[in-house]
Amino acid sequence: MKVAEMVFNEISPLFKKDIKLVEVEYVKRADGMHLIVYIDKLGGVAIDDCVAVNDMIDPVIEDLNPTQDKPYILDVSSYGLDKPLKFDWQFKKYQNQLVDVKLYKKVDGLKEFTATLLFRDEDKTGFNLNNNNIAILNTDIAYILPHIDF
Repeated sequence: MKVAEMVFNEISPLFKKDIKLVEVEYVKRADGMHLIVYIDKLGGVAIDDCVAVNDMIDPVIEDLNPTQDKPYILDVSSYGLDKPLKFDWQFKKYQNQLVDVKLYKKVDGLKEFTATLLFRDEDKTGFNLNNNNIAILNTDIAYILPHIDF
């Protein structure tokens, strides 16, 4: 089992309140290996949330020893607006808001578009695109990101 998957499985039961575990990555950076734990919550993640999560998971990860004593840096970070939506609670969080959508293949001539997220169920996701409601099979969607206006 990979380091990130092992850590995700071990720490996910610890998240029972408003802070949600989204993803764990184990990546090489210029200063060494980083174990990055991404979190999210309604209203956004504050630095205090990251500190609290770090304090909660650090002893569990130390006991797990997923890197088998190889050094790493533990980072706890907000999931970020540049990351795709993955979980039902994230889709609910962004319901009735603009999202950027990329498809695997064109639908109605579009492969990428910005639309209002209406719903997501187990089979399809609904959008309002140019005042037209459309539903696209989830298997045809590469990813959905929160829309950011610059």
